[in-house]
Amino acid sequence: MGAFPISVATVPITDTCKEVVDGLVRRTVPRETLVEARGPWLITREGLVDTLARAVAREGEITDMLSLCEAAGARVSILPSR
Repeated sequence: MGAFPISVATVPITDTCKEVVDGLVRRTVPRETLVEARGPWLITREGLVDTLARAVAREGEITDMLSLCEAAGARVSILPSR
């Protein structure tokens, strides 16, 4: 699975993305470094235990796997696309 205990399958973003602030388009976001996390998510048992332990105080912010990882400060690697 790689060097990180959490990995996710992704696809490159191909649509134009805009940054919006206060209801106004601020800029076009360069998409070369953007991906869509589609899954599946691969996580080791140790990675899951550690991530849940670090995120428990922020459970109200967690709505999906990515927000769980963000709440825990977990680093997520991407799986190579085929």
